[in-house]
Amino acid sequence: MKYIVRQAGITALCFVCLYSLLLGLALILSPTSVHKGSLDLNTAADTIYLTSPKYAMLGRYVLDVPDQKVLLIGASNTGVGFKQGNIQSAFPCAKISNLSIGFSNISEVRQMIDLVHEVQDKFAQRTNTFVIGIWYGMFVDTELHWPNADRNRGDTDLDIERYRYGFYRRTPKGPVAVLPINWLPAEAVLIRPYLLVEKIARELTLRLRYAVFIRPPILTDADRETRVVNDKDKSDAFAYWKEAMGGKNAISGTQAALLQDVIERLLDAGEKVVVADLPIPAWHREGSPYQAIYERLIQDEIFDHFRGRSGFAALKMDDLGLDENYSDEVHPRPHVASIWTARLISVIQSLMSPCEPAVGQNSSAQHRS
Repeated sequence: MKYIVRQAGITALCFVCLYSLLLGLALILSPTSVHKGSLDLNTAADTIYLTSPKYAMLGRYVLDVPDQKVLLIGASNTGVGFKQGNIQSAFPCAKISNLSIGFSNISEVRQMIDLVHEVQDKFAQRTNTFVIGIWYGMFVDTELHWPNADRNRGDTDLDIERYRYGFYRRTPKGPVAVLPINWLPAEAVLIRPYLLVEKIARELTLRLRYAVFIRPPILTDADRETRVVNDKDKSDAFAYWKEAMGGKNAISGTQAALLQDVIERLLDAGEKVVVADLPIPAWHREGSPYQAIYERLIQDEIFDHFRGRSGFAALKMDDLGLDENYSDEVHPRPHVASIWTARLISVIQSLMSPCEPAVGQNSSAQHRS
């Protein structure tokens, strides 16, 4: 028996030493790069996290600061359309984050907000200004938006990352963290060897995956500025979004009600909200069966409903829907993104000053002691 216990102890020790070596190697090859108070999911591919949902899930703990924060949330056109650096220059005392995830619906927007709140204390939450970028492609129920068999029914991309490493468990009431949330930074460090292996495997198979799945190339700003949208691109886009919307010519009223509830909850808690109605090119707007329904629904359920509420502001850019402003069916060209961003800055300035002091900073320090 002693021999068995001794061998088990030696085996455990060897495992710990080996894993420590791998952890050290992972930290050397891909060191942590934390900008306290801000996060940019657009840079996920350049980090060990690789994808925006994983980076959001494992890197969000940096958002627990008492400073004023502007948090951009939405789908990829929010991330491409609003320039984080320009907003930072306009609000030098605030922390600016891009938390947009491609192909998001409103359910995933709500999840992102909940994940941010999960790592923040009440003082950090009071200095949040959420900028929620919306367009019709986000108003589809999760079961229709992600119908694939690679996930549990109703799971978003963020849900997949919740459960991937065992940090959360499923319950009848929803996901529950296995460990207290203040362990998240340590958890993110401890799994770095796994993340490094995933990154190496992904990079080694990149060309094969692009060839097999025929994925479109990742566009640079220079590509977006010069790309011409042809008739085939337009036809493909209409077919793509028909499928993405679940094959129905309808906008989800459930998702609209969910957005209204999210905004109501944020305003009631003293947080600030900007809802940005993101324009699309004229050919897409006029040819889509969803746009007119979306416009009526959002006007009634969001803009009219919250008009005049303290802490709420709206951004509409209907005049920026010219075809030549867009590199595809939704994403603005970089010079147009600069215009989007300038208009957003003006709206945010109606809610907070460029150097508005942090709320409850001293109280926050006492709260943690």
